[in-house]
Amino acid sequence: MRVFLAIDVPAEIRGRLAEVQEQVRPATSGARWVAPESIHVTLKFIGEMPEKRCEDIDQALRGLTWKRIKVNVRGVGFFPGTRSPRVFWAGLEAASMEGLAGEIDTRLERVGFDRERRAFRAHLTLARAKDSHLDKAMIAAAAPFTETEFGSFTVDRIYLFESTLKAGGSVYTRLKEYRL
Repeated sequence: MRVFLAIDVPAEIRGRLAEVQEQVRPATSGARWVAPESIHVTLKFIGEMPEKRCEDIDQALRGLTWKRIKVNVRGVGFFPGTRSPRVFWAGLEAASMEGLAGEIDTRLERVGFDRERRAFRAHLTLARAKDSHLDKAMIAAAAPFTETEFGSFTVDRIYLFESTLKAGGSVYTRLKEYRL
């Protein structure tokens, strides 16, 4: 099974982001778009693992407490930048989310999962490049949304999701809930 730990995003914010996707989509044919119902904040991508390892994840996250996180969804951008963009994202302003991701990573490392190699950057992925990079027309189409406010929400739980790869894209299923 292929799994990750993430924060779910309220439907109204996903709806506002879907409107941006629809306005930017005609500018490119080189993007794989994330389905609006699948938009989430990945805290830790675990990847392929045997189902029995879910017990290790439970053990690692048992007793995890964290102050609720106020999240503001604001603006859009590209990773790694606009020179050769591969990911189109919406930004998150969330003071302690990086610390939460780090704590999860540390706890999972203790039970045998690999540590993240890249630094955590809170964001919501809206599209990925099909090939080498996203095109300049897409960057131009996204420009009006660089400072747009999409809404706020409070995080009080995280989820273990299973990712099933299908022809039309990944399908995410909640397996477990962990309250903060």
